[in-house]
Amino acid sequence: MARSARTPRKTARVKRPRPPAARKRGPSTPWKTIEEFLNNGEGTISLGAVNHSSLRYTAIASDEHNMLVALVRSRGETLHQLLDRLDQALGPALEDQIYVDEINGP
Repeated sequence: MARSARTPRKTARVKRPRPPAARKRGPSTPWKTIEEFLNNGEGTISLGAVNHSSLRYTAIASDEHNMLVALVRSRGETLHQLLDRLDQALGPALEDQIYVDEINGP
């Protein structure tokens, strides 16, 4: 039995545009300053308890030399609200050396 000669089908290829390699993505959280601080490797953010009964929940931002912001979570304050305050206080701490310390007092 003889095979019939088939002509190959021509399919149209659609070229999809590639996104630019250097495209910057927006922040993945509502806390832009915190995210930028961590992405740039400028320091650390710590959330948790301090060994003191009245300071059960804290948020601390520090670099290799200084504690920049130390906040104590208020009664009734949500974690989201605490992170909002941390984000707002971190900008002035980084730019103008205006530090906030709610743990050790004024």
